[in-house]
This record gives sequence, structure tokens and C-alpha cells, in this order.
Amino acid sequence: MAGNDQAPGMGGGSREPQRGPSGDKPALNTFTCTNCGASITVRYLGHSLSVVCESCRSVLDARDENLRVVDKHFRITQQFKPKIPLGARGTLRGRQWEVIGFLVRQDAVSYFAWEEYLLFNPYYGYRWLTLNNGHWSLVTMLKRKPEAWGKYYAAGTESTAKFDGKEYKLFYLGKASVLYVLGEFYWTVRVGSEANMADYICPPYMLSREGDKNENVWSQSEYIDAKEIKKAFKEIEELPLAIGIAPNQPTESKKVMPMVTMLWVTFLVLLFCLQTIHMTGARNERVLAKTYSFTTNTQNPAVTTPTFKLEKKKANVQIEVRADVDNSWFYVYGELVNDDNDLTYTFERTIEYYHGYEGGESWSEGSRQSSFIISSVPEGNYYLNLYTQSGDYKVLDTKSFDIQVDRDVSTYANFFWSLLFLSFIPIIIWFRTYTDEVMRWSDSDFSPYQSDE
Repeated sequence: MAGNDQAPGMGGGSREPQRGPSGDKPALNTFTCTNCGASITVRYLGHSLSVVCESCRSVLDARDENLRVVDKHFRITQQFKPKIPLGARGTLRGRQWEVIGFLVRQDAVSYFAWEEYLLFNPYYGYRWLTLNNGHWSLVTMLKRKPEAWGKYYAAGTESTAKFDGKEYKLFYLGKASVLYVLGEFYWTVRVGSEANMADYICPPYMLSREGDKNENVWSQSEYIDAKEIKKAFKEIEELPLAIGIAPNQPTESKKVMPMVTMLWVTFLVLLFCLQTIHMTGARNERVLAKTYSFTTNTQNPAVTTPTFKLEKKKANVQIEVRADVDNSWFYVYGELVNDDNDLTYTFERTIEYYHGYEGGESWSEGSRQSSFIISSVPEGNYYLNLYTQSGDYKVLDTKSFDIQVDRDVSTYANFFWSLLFLSFIPIIIWFRTYTDEVMRWSDSDFSPYQSDE
């Protein structure tokens, strides 16, 4: 949801560096809480504007030498324990950070809560580390405002944002309030303070806009694997399990999809080239065309065709049979025989054609011709033996049937079977990507996979 948004006034993160990124611990300053008397440690005095007492949760002004109470919060409705303790130091993206603040926020409508950890480095300034349903993101404040266009008129906000050449789609729009605070912050944080929020996603990144009608602050989040968080901060005892797919989480299927698509297109072009070579190189030579007669409603004597020659060392043979059928059927059993060595290929076909008029509409089924291909037939001299039978003719009569033989015809069967095999894995990955995206957008009011109804 809005787990990667930032608190109001985050522009303070761009202050000038005070010293280099030394590995030494900062000098700790200890004070007494002016509300309850408990001891308070301020890690970065001069940087932090407010600090929260761990005992009474009062917000104190870190700029005031007397630590003036800014906001009292005695009654804590729920205690939250940071997954990363305050003061922990870790290295993320090649830079060392210290956790100095922790807060919990919740959506004003759904009451869904998420955690935010304020990180600080005296040289690089502030970053936020957010935890949302077990998913982590590193958040950086933006000095440049992203472009935004398009309108969701019902929501009254832009539907698309663009930053550094990437387009982001609106995922979340709402209002969030601070539920719990602990540690030091660069603005005066108060429990219950609210801010308008909008999230735009382009995994593994997310743009977040936060503020009010007077001021908006933009930030960019980058998804971080939980293993990287565990490696960076040794103080972590156990991380929560990730639930579902985060708004800006890069899924495995989407990671490999560009490479799979590129390979699929490459092999598809190669397949088209091979099919083109096959079609242009095919002889499509007719080696036999004969017409024979048969007597209807009976079994006819065998017919043997003249011998014909098949050129080319090995190629397919297409045999086509046409018969004069009309609300009747014609059956042929045949043998393609090599006259030199008696190598035989058998086949059978039934040709039937029926039609009529019923219920005010005409209908028909079947065909008066049938063709088939015998693949990889060696060259040589061949002839056909044909055994025919017919039925359903209204009267006993003499009809005719045609037999044609073509050598080395161009076909598409191998092309389409290869295309199906080639597309099997990409189809699975594309389907997985689709289902992952549907799951990602399932909690969004702006899902492109749901109708407006």
C-alpha cells in the first residue's frame, strides 16, 4: 500500500554534510526527559529537530537545551518493537547508515499499518527504510519533481508519473497518520499527524508524493531483498516473512521475461527463414492425374494406375482424391507401391457430402475431396492400387472419381508444430507474469486488471 511514503518535511534530508562517513560511533549526548524524568540519548545533536522519550513517548524539541516538551503521549494503545534496534549500523548500497528513528503509520481508511526506519549518515544525509508486509524498500528524497499527467477524475489526481525516463502508474491514493514514534527525527513528529499520500509504481521502484494542499514532497523507493537487510544489520534477530507481492517488488517472471521474449523473437525469425527456404525450394510437381469411374452403392474392382516417377532423393508425396458424391459417401483404400523394390505405403479415405434444408435454413457437412501427405518417400518409380466402395446413392449409377499425386509440396505443419513448441515456455512465463501482476494490483483501487463496474 503506502509503505514507502515519507514523512512531511522530508526536504530536510538535503542538508550539507557535517563530516566524512567515519566508521566511529558519534558522540552520544544524554539528557533527562522534562516530562517523566527518564534518561534520553540524542545521537546526532544539531541534526535532529526532535527526539521521542522511550519511557513516556513524549516528543521533545532537540534544538532546545532544556528539551522542551512538544507533544505528550502518555497512553500508548499498542506497543511496537523495531525489527532493527535504534543505534544499529549497517551498510546498504555501499554506504554505512545508522538507525536513529522509528515510526509506524497506518492508512486512515483501512487501518493497514507499516513501519519506517530513519537512517542517517553525516555525509550522505537521511534515508528511509520501510517495512510493508515483510517487504523492504530503501527510500531516497528527490530534489527534482517528477512529471505527472493523466487524470483519475474521481480521485482528483494524476494517473501517471515519469522520473529518469521511467513511467510510473498510480497504485495508491489516501491519507496516512502516525501511529507510533521512537528515536530522533529531523522534523517535529507527532502521533496522530496526517498527510495526503500517493504512490506510483514501476518495479523495482516506486515514487511517493506526500504533503498537503500547501506543499508536496516526492521520494523514490527501491525494493530491497530481505536477505540484504539481514546481512547489513547484524543486530536483527529474525525478519518477518514476506506476504504476497509488494507494489514495487520485481518478480522473477518479470525479470526473465525480456530475455525470454528476445530469444523467442530471434528463434521465430529463424523459423520464418527456414519456412521460407522450404517453400521456395519445394518442387510442387504433379506426377499423376487420372480419372476413374465407379458404380454407386457397391464395391468396385481394384484399379492400378500407370507408373510415375518421383524425383528428389527423399521428399513428401501429397495424394488428393475427389469423388462425385451428393448426399452419399465414397471410400477408397490405396497402396503407394515402389515398382523397384515393392516398398508400400497404405492409406484410406472416406469422402462424404450431405446437405439439405431444415427449419427454414439450409445446411451442409462434409466435402467432395480429401487430401493427405505421406512424408519422406524415397525417389523411384511408383504406382497406386485403389480399392473403392460407395453408398447412400439414390439409384445405381456410374460416377467418377479423380486421383492426383504431387511430389515435394510446400507444407506448414512442421512450421506450426515448431512454433507451438517454441512458444511453450514463453507462454508459461507470460501467464505467470500476468498472474503476478494481477496479484500485485489486487489491493489497489487503480488496478488495470479490473473493470470499472
